[in-house]
Amino acid sequence: MTPPRGWCRARAVRALFEARPAVRPPPGIAQMREQVIAWPSVQIPVQSLPGARLFIYSPVHADTRTVVFWIHGGGFLAHSANSVADYAVMLASRGYVVTSLDYTLAPGVRYPIPLRQANAALGYVASRAADYGGDPTCIVVGGDSAGAQMASQLAAVHTNPHLAQQMSLDPALHKDQLHATVLYCGFYDMHTLYTSGFPALSTCMRAYTGYRNWLRAPFIDELSTAQHLTLDYPPTFITVGDADPFERQGEQFADALLSHGVPVDGLFWTGSGLGLRHEYQFDFRLPQAEEAFRRTVAFLERQERAKSVRNVKADPP
Repeated sequence: MTPPRGWCRARAVRALFEARPAVRPPPGIAQMREQVIAWPSVQIPVQSLPGARLFIYSPVHADTRTVVFWIHGGGFLAHSANSVADYAVMLASRGYVVTSLDYTLAPGVRYPIPLRQANAALGYVASRAADYGGDPTCIVVGGDSAGAQMASQLAAVHTNPHLAQQMSLDPALHKDQLHATVLYCGFYDMHTLYTSGFPALSTCMRAYTGYRNWLRAPFIDELSTAQHLTLDYPPTFITVGDADPFERQGEQFADALLSHGVPVDGLFWTGSGLGLRHEYQFDFRLPQAEEAFRRTVAFLERQERAKSVRNVKADPP
């Protein structure tokens, strides 16, 4: 069987990305694991397409809580749900049900298959969240790097009917179920992405889109979440390091969200001189990673409180 076009370069980039751990957890991770149930992974069928797997983590003792649906990074062609398992455990130890998507990597499949897998997995989460102690009316979509791009686009599909129609994708959730987004070191505007200087960007984007000149792919605008924002886009936590090639992408996306009236909690380190590199938030040797985690949890807690207030107003005594 002939390998997909660009496979040799993609394989080299995959090896480079996977040469170091995606997450360097804090010293207390062993104790956190004891507070969390790691459920057997679930196969997610996708009509006429390759299926995906979903890894699920829930706190041992908790009331019904927010579900965090996470999409891992890796340039669309590297890493897996297992790569971010420790981070999923960390969030679950704080009381959240965390689902981590293992989508099919490029160039084995091309866009939009991974996004369709993500949408199908969201459908499973919506229908089965209660089985794991999760609240199906309170789902947060998040991701890191390429996973942040996918998560941001998935949120746009659920809040912009025109984009959903353009992609011929039936959103798995009602927009009211999509409670927030959490976006780490992602990219959100394809037409400025090429100026970022991110290593191996062209290889990653060619692998994902199937186009050597990926900016000329007929669907490339679909990936530019910044072009598809509406007032219904969910409240967003966004962070990126000051030495990350995607720093401007994150800052400009936060500005675009605010211009559409979307609540934003941004954690940026611009001008700090700290030299925080791509995916800094997963390196818990850094105090700034601890700060990003603390801010993420505080953001999730605020969204839960806001939902409780809305529910009280909707159901007066």
